[in-house]
This record gives sequence, structure tokens and C-alpha cells, in this order.
Amino acid sequence: MRYELPKNASPINMRTIIRWGLPILAWAVLIGGWLLFSSDVEEEALQKAGVQPTAPTTAPATQPGAPAQPGTPAQNGTPAPALPVAPQPGAPAEQTPAGQPQEQTPAALSPKVRTAYDFSGAVSHIGLPKEAGCATGILVDPATRKVLWAKSADKSVPIASMTKMMTMLLAEEAIAAGKVARTTVIPVSVAAYKIGGSQVWLDPKESFPLGELLTAVAVKSANDAAYLVGEYLGGGEIEPFVREMNARAKTLGMNRTTFYDAHGLGDSQKRNNTSTAHDMILLAEHLLDYPEVMRLASTRMTTFRDGKLMLKNHNNLVY
Repeated sequence: MRYELPKNASPINMRTIIRWGLPILAWAVLIGGWLLFSSDVEEEALQKAGVQPTAPTTAPATQPGAPAQPGTPAQNGTPAPALPVAPQPGAPAEQTPAGQPQEQTPAALSPKVRTAYDFSGAVSHIGLPKEAGCATGILVDPATRKVLWAKSADKSVPIASMTKMMTMLLAEEAIAAGKVARTTVIPVSVAAYKIGGSQVWLDPKESFPLGELLTAVAVKSANDAAYLVGEYLGGGEIEPFVREMNARAKTLGMNRTTFYDAHGLGDSQKRNNTSTAHDMILLAEHLLDYPEVMRLASTRMTTFRDGKLMLKNHNNLVY
């Protein structure tokens, strides 16, 4: 049926709206109802047949010369290993100390499926500030898993105090698993006392709650506090904790990362921790799951040792 206004139609008024609008609205309702009905029928038929509707997936294209990313086909036709889904914060530990209840997992820490980042649209050498002096870097959109900018993102380089990101992650995961609490008091060891560089001058006569030590690590980048946290979580020795750091890196897909210490100064053999910009992104996005880490990382100033020591954040971007 076709509706046409008469040639001598008057300007639009309520009568005109009722005369022409109601038939159009009726047709819109009928068509919408038919679409909803047909989609319900189709879905019901699929369910009866035991078929679950799935969305089509396409593999992202790879730029010439770009390294094959985890979970995407390599250029030689051999599938690259899929990015493993790491154990999520709050997951029960295999063994829990007797009498210690599991810490409840916040809704924000529910398991997340993380796919490999797509490098197909990444750009570089576009004149970003100080880009020429940057040896390696990466800029990503975690929501879409797209790499926006990358420069030698898979080149291994020394990471210095960025090491503490893994120390913080393992500590937070131990807290979430109920192995320790922020109120757990840790006595200062002689080994931690001897650690130099950026520090809070721990003394073997002192003891501190784990939460206060983590504050020193996140805000002041305190090497002695990071060592003490790793040593305690390693059962009184730093070597087991460093092994756990490397094992956790593998589960996160950080395949070009190697740790030798918990703070970034280098170990007794002067070996430095190394990683890539790409690997550090995989680590960083897991730290985003912990609101307390984000709070500490954005803290400008705070105190330590019952207010006797002022801590200033080493990250000038928070100012």
C-alpha cells in the first residue's frame, strides 16, 4: 500500500500526524514483531539441534617483518603457541596453610580470557615526542587487543626497577590465595639490610607488615623492601622466589623475559633482569586487576615507619 499526501495538503498539524503517522507506526510494529519472532524461532531450532551459535573469527594480518604473535599463525605456516591463560587472582592455591581461610575474590578479579595482541595495525617512526631516542616501546588498547604503536617491541633489554612489577604481582596473588595477609609481620633480614640503591633503610632490628613493605616497593621503589618481600615469600630464601618469578613469566606468555633478582639491581653475579616492551604489557595488564596496586602506584606522597619517613613517588607522571 502506498501513501501520498494530497497536492493541496496543509502544513503538518495534529490531524496530519494522526492520518499518516498511525499507519506507518502500525507497519513498523508489525515488521519489528516479525523480526523478533523469526529470530526466536531460529534460536530455538538451533538449541533443539544441539548447535550453539558462534561468531565468525578471522586471524589478523601480519605486517611484513613483524614477529609472529602468540596465538596467531606464523608466516612459515607453523602455528605459533597460543597465549596461555594465567591463573587468575583469587584462584585457590594448591596447598593452603591449615587454619587460614581463603581470601574472597572481588568481582573485579573474576577470570578473564586474554587473547594475543594484534600487531597488524601498529605504526612506528611517526614523530612521537622523543621517539628517536626510544630504543623499544609499545602502546596498546587492552580492550580491543590492538597494538597502536610499537618500536622493537620484542627486543630484550634490561628492565631495572620495572622488575618490581612481578614482585608486586606475586605478592598480590599470594594475598589473594590466602597464603599471606597484608597484616603479616615480616622481620628484616641481614640480606635485605645490605641491599643498596633506592631504599627505606631497613634495619635487622625492625619488623614490618607486608602491606607496609609493598607500599615502600610501589611508591618509593625500595630495593630493600622488594628483596625482603621476595625472600619471605620464597620461604626465607630469595632463590625460590626468583624461580617463581620466571615460572610466572612463562605462564603469562613472557617468553623473552628472564629474572635474576626481585628488585632490578642485578644479582651477586651482576646479571641483570631483561624483558621486552611486549612482555611487560602482558605483566602490566594483570597488575591492573588489583585495585590496591593501582592505588599505591598513583599515590604521590605517603609515610613509612610510623610516619618517621616520607615516601615520594618516583613516577613524576602522578604529579
